[in-house]
Amino acid sequence: MASKNVALQSITMTQKKVLFLTLVHPVFLPPVWAMAQVLKDEGYAIHILTFDPHLESEIFETDGVVLESVGKHHGIGLLQRLTIRRKYTARAKQIVSENTTAIISFCAFSYLCGLKVRNQQPIVYHALEMADFIWSSLPRSPLSQINNFLALQKVHRASLVSTPSAQRSAWLAGRCKLSFLPETVQNTNYVPSVVTTNYSEIIKKLVPEQHLNKTALLYMGSVNPLNCVAELVEAFCKIKNEQTVLLIAGMKDNKYCNEIKQYAASQGGTNCILFYPYITGVEKEALQQYASIGISLTKENKADIESKMTAPNKAGEYLAKKLYLIGTETEYMRQFKFSGVASLVSSPTTENITTAINESLTIATSGHYKNKIEDMVNSTYSMQQQMKPITNLLKQL
Repeated sequence: MASKNVALQSITMTQKKVLFLTLVHPVFLPPVWAMAQVLKDEGYAIHILTFDPHLESEIFETDGVVLESVGKHHGIGLLQRLTIRRKYTARAKQIVSENTTAIISFCAFSYLCGLKVRNQQPIVYHALEMADFIWSSLPRSPLSQINNFLALQKVHRASLVSTPSAQRSAWLAGRCKLSFLPETVQNTNYVPSVVTTNYSEIIKKLVPEQHLNKTALLYMGSVNPLNCVAELVEAFCKIKNEQTVLLIAGMKDNKYCNEIKQYAASQGGTNCILFYPYITGVEKEALQQYASIGISLTKENKADIESKMTAPNKAGEYLAKKLYLIGTETEYMRQFKFSGVASLVSSPTTENITTAINESLTIATSGHYKNKIEDMVNSTYSMQQQMKPITNLLKQL
């Protein structure tokens, strides 16, 4: 598997090289890949060191970016995990010695690895996860909890610290008693200057002909109770609008997904709801190009502060494709409501989602929202704009 996840391209000796360290494979961590594209455009050579993805996936390939996996990390025993992590650290040290200019880490483990292997290189800690240390979780996940503890103690050693939201930056500053506020680099997409790809043929393979001219709502991601997919399907069945279609990608063969399918069938929704299992990156792009509305719903847990500080990747993906948003009214999502590109629900109940769907359909059929989205993406909500604290740091080297 490891050899399949190495895409090696030539890097000239005159290019400045930036090493990306990430435990999670970029195919399941879109901001990593988006950042790589931004720095590639800035003239940097990017080397991403990671582990195998936990699911079979397409291989990213692009000139100026090396994507290398050291092997399998998911679904193995503790001793095997320690061994593969030592291999990862040794490989990272080797890459650093090969004229690396800077290091960017994306999780507690990779940040500690970067601190261990760097020489004089600056290190950016872009904390994509809320890596807190919780005593009660120590027996269940000792490696993660120990890394979280150590990373929290050593955050101040980074040349630059950032998180995906202002709320998380404030949390991290308070948690670590920092004398500065970490930068905010939101989970946005890389937006190419010219978009020429047409996915019409793939769309025709994915979407039955009778739905091609309908207004499509799209949900992509994990299908589970936390993301309120059952409530979404119930809400969609209530509107009974024959000119709309709901696309749900990420269905699995489990109790929750099967109950959703059974409910849709009982309501006659199988004609207007299309269920997809895991889809490829190209198929994902095709469905985003076809749809008009993107959905990103979450439940907040009053006892879990992390649930109050979500920074969904999907919002960035949808807006990059000019999709109007339906989401939960969190602090992070509220900016889109204020910009006129989202309909948000105070809580993701079936009734509230039904209201949001009807509102979004009225707006989507007018088409005027697309100019607002384009203005927002170009001015602030693209990785090119969000990454400026990091690109400015690299330019000062």
